[in-house]
Amino acid sequence: MQFFKTVHRLLTDNSILFFRVVLFFTFTGHGLVSLGFSPGYELHYRIFESVNFFHLPPERFLQIQGTVDLLFAVLILSGIAGRYVLAIVFFYLLTVATAGWIFFMKKTGATFGFAESFRRFAWIFYTVFLWLFYKNGKKYYPLLRYGIAFAFLAHGLASLGFFGLKGAHIELASQVLSEETANKMVFYSGYTDTTLGLLLIFGFFSRPLIAIGSLWLIVVVCLSFMVAFPDGIFRMGFLLSAVYVAVDERCHQDFVLTKIKSIAP
Repeated sequence: MQFFKTVHRLLTDNSILFFRVVLFFTFTGHGLVSLGFSPGYELHYRIFESVNFFHLPPERFLQIQGTVDLLFAVLILSGIAGRYVLAIVFFYLLTVATAGWIFFMKKTGATFGFAESFRRFAWIFYTVFLWLFYKNGKKYYPLLRYGIAFAFLAHGLASLGFFGLKGAHIELASQVLSEETANKMVFYSGYTDTTLGLLLIFGFFSRPLIAIGSLWLIVVVCLSFMVAFPDGIFRMGFLLSAVYVAVDERCHQDFVLTKIKSIAP
């Protein structure tokens, strides 16, 4: 019991450093994919092609993007010029989220690619959380819950075939299952992930639910390392953030939720 209390205190007393580590993993993994160390490079290539309005060489661009991602990872982890670096990262992530939406539209002909943008919302919320701290010393912990909530929601909607692409999900499941079984598992997991994401956003049973979600993410991270080590590093960021949200009760105390509970019969 004392061990868990010590871990709890270490995490909750160092939330800023912890989420700098989370973003370090996220940008490191993403950057290594863009540099060609993962089969996910093909997806990055196709996403860039969908927004390559100036006809730049994709290979060269992805080399630059991968290097920039690694630079962001180091700067965020170090905390150097934190407020200014995070402001740049915020707009960079908005651009990445928009590119994912455009890629979905061009690939499917559909307009509402919400899930492809939602995939990037976790990083955006974590960045805003850190930026607000560097700006005025305040920590709005529910932002962390919103971030991981959108990660689950994006995965769930895409797995169901709504507003997103599920190819990568099936690729992960296929590491240990037949293709037919992987398709079925991904589809049915879409219901649970979508429900989990929505409940986390609104704060209903959010703490026990994200604890369960963390166990699911352990499986996802293990499968990701079986695909390629950058994929595992990248998704490790999601796992760490889910664990933190499960541990820190402050992530579940936003104003709206408190108000609803106060007027509920």
